[in-house]
Amino acid sequence: MIWYKIEVKPPIATETGCWDGKKSDKILVATRSRTIHIVEMYEGTMDGSHFRNFYDDRDFEIENVILWAELDVPF
Repeated sequence: MIWYKIEVKPPIATETGCWDGKKSDKILVATRSRTIHIVEMYEGTMDGSHFRNFYDDRDFEIENVILWAELDVPF
């Protein structure tokens, strides 16, 4: 498994729908507090500001994401 720094190589979001911006496939992320989560990333521009937010399956926002990796097994 290859881990990427969010600032160097962010995940790619391509899916559109009834949300602002685009959504990624499920990915694995690590936070500054060293917790691991399976999330979907939402990315876009709103009111001139870029956003990149991460949400788990329960719709909790996961903050302070520093690393991400592709999942080897599809969910």
